[in-house]
Amino acid sequence: MQEIKIQEQRLEQLPVFYMEQIVRQYRQLATQSLRAHHASLSVDQWVVLKQISENNGSSQVEIGSSTVKDAPTTTRIIDQLVGKNLVSKQLDPEDRRRYMVFVTEKGRQLIERLMPVVQEYRQVPLRGFSSAEQKQLVAMLQRMLDNLK
Repeated sequence: MQEIKIQEQRLEQLPVFYMEQIVRQYRQLATQSLRAHHASLSVDQWVVLKQISENNGSSQVEIGSSTVKDAPTTTRIIDQLVGKNLVSKQLDPEDRRRYMVFVTEKGRQLIERLMPVVQEYRQVPLRGFSSAEQKQLVAMLQRMLDNLK
């Protein structure tokens, strides 16, 4: 009987290894940028705040799903944003077990102030990529994500 040898790829050769490094370094850059502009927000808080602003009146479940966060994490982040008076929660009049979340005026003002900062750090990892390359990258990443579903 012939033995089959499976050779493990080195970490540096795995696309997912690079993706993990990219995410870690990107989050560090985003954190530094938010701190430098006195945002008093974590990256996760920013993502949730921005998502709420784009879907004002969404439920916590919808927000968690759209930001890829589990229910306890979503609740914790929303509660932190409520504590900073950036969002408000209201019971859904049609389902009293569900909260709807809204951005406050203070939250809107913070988003307006931070959008140029966020747009700037979002461009950093894409420097030197043409528009076509960016579209191709997004398409490939979407295919990878679809493969995992």
